[in-house]
Amino acid sequence: MFKANFKKISFLLVFLSLLISTSYAESVKKTIDVYYDGIKIFVNNSLINPKDGNGNPVEPFIYNGTTYLPVRALSEALDKEVTWDESTKSIYISDNKRTIWLNDLEYLKLQSDSSLNEWKKLKNKNFTDSTGNLYSRVIQYNIYYGWMATDYSIKKKYNRISGKFALSIESKDTTYAANLKLYGDNKLLYTSPELTGGVLPIEFDVDISGVETLRIEVSNNSPFGISYVNYGLIDVVLSK
Repeated sequence: MFKANFKKISFLLVFLSLLISTSYAESVKKTIDVYYDGIKIFVNNSLINPKDGNGNPVEPFIYNGTTYLPVRALSEALDKEVTWDESTKSIYISDNKRTIWLNDLEYLKLQSDSSLNEWKKLKNKNFTDSTGNLYSRVIQYNIYYGWMATDYSIKKKYNRISGKFALSIESKDTTYAANLKLYGDNKLLYTSPELTGGVLPIEFDVDISGVETLRIEVSNNSPFGISYVNYGLIDVVLSK
């Protein structure tokens, strides 16, 4: 009689008990025994290698006779969109969108040359550009000096990125010039015209076909120790 050769591992797993009516989740820590047995996942006869949002391998396991699979990896293999709502501890799986707002990408990594520079994701909050127009979907960069860069793992899922690069109303008279640069897998794809006081918001629409990692960089030429200049990436959309 065949007997599976399981590798048994004990670890702490956090179970979430979600009370939907009050949007409150209580975390309960429990020690359990799970089994790893080299489980493979095939989608339409194609083997997939499940990874988390940071690209690290995730192995399926068995607990109490049930096989548990990584939801993001499996959903993406089925061409489904996965989003996580931190406030309600909820996972949403839906048909893969043709477009996605840059603000909604949850697996971003922020990298900066200086802790003095600040990055903010504004959602459902107003941002006023240098012409006085209000926007709610904005990624805001407060540059003290130098540059900031943000990496997004888009996994070749999108073909274009479009939006606006603008000064905030507070920085509309700045004398310092800035550029927006877009990189695909470390290759420069786009450099905007210079953005400085008196320049209208700059629209961009760039081909990102085949890009695994998208880098967005905002830089200015202000000398160290002067003042913040506030920029916004407005209504940025990735589309297929």
